[in-house]
Amino acid sequence: MATAEPGIPLDPAVHGGAVLADAAPAGEQAIDLDHHGDDDLDPRAGDAQLDLAVNVRLPHPPAWLQARLQAALTGLAAYPRPDAARSAVAARHRRDPAEVLLTNGAAEAFTLLARGLRPRLAVCVHPSFTAPEAALRAADQPLRQVLLPPPFDLDPELVPADADLVVVGNPTNPTARLHQVETLERLVRPGRILVVDEAFADAVGGEPASLAARTDLPGLVVVRSLTKTWGLAGLRVGYLIANPALVAQLASAQPPWPLNSLALEALTACSQLDAVSWADEQARRTAEWRADLAAAFDDLPGVTVVPGGRAPFLLLQVRDATAVRARLRGLGIAVRRGDTFPGLGPDWLRVAVAAPEHHPRILDAFSRSLSNGRPALAPTDSPAPAHSPLAGRITLVGAGPGGADLITLRGWQALHAADVVVTDRLADPELTAQLRPGVLLVDAGKSPGSHQLSQDAIVQVMLGHARLGRHVVRLKGGDPFVLGRGGEEVLACARAGIPCSVIPGLSSVTSAPALAGIPLTHRGVAQSFTVISGHLRPDDPTNTVDWTRLASSAETLVLLMAVGNLSGIATYLLDHGRPPVTTVACIQHAATPRQRVIRCSLGELATGTDLKVENPAVIVIGPTVPILVAEDDVASVTMDS
Repeated sequence: MATAEPGIPLDPAVHGGAVLADAAPAGEQAIDLDHHGDDDLDPRAGDAQLDLAVNVRLPHPPAWLQARLQAALTGLAAYPRPDAARSAVAARHRRDPAEVLLTNGAAEAFTLLARGLRPRLAVCVHPSFTAPEAALRAADQPLRQVLLPPPFDLDPELVPADADLVVVGNPTNPTARLHQVETLERLVRPGRILVVDEAFADAVGGEPASLAARTDLPGLVVVRSLTKTWGLAGLRVGYLIANPALVAQLASAQPPWPLNSLALEALTACSQLDAVSWADEQARRTAEWRADLAAAFDDLPGVTVVPGGRAPFLLLQVRDATAVRARLRGLGIAVRRGDTFPGLGPDWLRVAVAAPEHHPRILDAFSRSLSNGRPALAPTDSPAPAHSPLAGRITLVGAGPGGADLITLRGWQALHAADVVVTDRLADPELTAQLRPGVLLVDAGKSPGSHQLSQDAIVQVMLGHARLGRHVVRLKGGDPFVLGRGGEEVLACARAGIPCSVIPGLSSVTSAPALAGIPLTHRGVAQSFTVISGHLRPDDPTNTVDWTRLASSAETLVLLMAVGNLSGIATYLLDHGRPPVTTVACIQHAATPRQRVIRCSLGELATGTDLKVENPAVIVIGPTVPILVAEDDVASVTMDS
């Protein structure tokens, strides 16, 4: 853990312990309590920026939840009925439905509490989410603040004994502190309402400190929302759990139908056991990402990470944080300013935990920003150190055989985390049509007789951008290591000291025949197949393929890049033993709407019959070509068009 440097202490003694302060009247606020993470985004940057300011952990709801919401659209003509959603939430927390109040996000819950209760003294424990205090101020409630010093552990003795309304977050935003159940229990006392904001409770694996299921704590109110875990900030879904009398009192102040049908559907879906298990697994994975990112930040000079946090964000104390935040914004990264949280000052930043593929970019941007935007980059004509935080990286991604929907999930994620994409002509243009704004797209497409860029030029483009600290994705049709020169590019990265990884793709070698209804092996017919590059004629002196052996065998042959030499290859195979009746399939534009399968014999292929085979095409020669056509029970699966 980094040691505190001058100007960024984490020693509680420096702060003189906790501070008890009267909250300033609304007209005299020292800070803006209505400032939220989305206010720190650059509206001009759009999707080009990496959003670490807002703590919504998903860019969109998971696919299965989207499907539930889409199915619910057909019921929008009816008025919302909350019973099923309320029962689902109650069952999720082992409570009675009468103890559950569904709200238009957690914000409505705080507003209802502030307007519906009449405390003698309300206390907000800070630093924490500011919406509860803002709501109490708007309702003119008597209010005091308990300002905890770093590392922001809660001592119940710091809360005034006469406070009859206490608001605390757990885990707390922005400090990420998870207060233990025993600590919170000490805040409960007769005549007091304890409001625990559990907006991030499900971000901690197993929810070890949640009080949502506790029925033995008088005056307890738990506020929760679906905003953070489920990517539903725009839908406004939340609820509170309290004793039935208080729930009924607050419900009477709500307008009719406070939640729409889609919000109710989301509540029902996300309260199911399998959904809760899914969220728990996400929380455990995010915790690993958090630990990695925190350790990396600790290695940066001038940055101190508040230790022991459990939420999906980090609280950093950074020298000259205001300037650093501005520089980060210029580099396309938004972080949350800390000085709008009571108890923090201008040296604090909150950073949401992102997936590992974003970590190099985040650390690079912080390194640049901490050094006044002047990183010590290696010259572009010399290798960057392999482990330098400023060195970029290169990812070779297989785009699959044709359609944009056949890329792997990991490949798609890498593509959309890239700063630069160097793409082949065989990669579906739809894959690069939806890149975030600001990504540099380099067309390196090569076709027979026409090269957009030479292979050497492609490598230099990749290395040049990586040396500038960028994440470069080399998007290649099919699989990078199947006749794709991926090995050459990996070796070039290794020689240059640039980190490189490979994400395999679905090769057209196997997928094109499968999409045409052609098995490459079939019991009793063919037990093997050979993949061959056909860009050289069999009689070319530089050709290293043993065409003579292949001609005398009965195995299936799969040819790539062979359209220009089809007649010569067929003639050679015939001259060296393959029967003229050997079946052939030419599959062109596989996995696209233009897919066409031309079937013929090897003899017809050799005679130069006008088959009009177009690039790109995969050629299959051998006994398995007619298998599915010959079998009546599966003949209908053939994809000839």
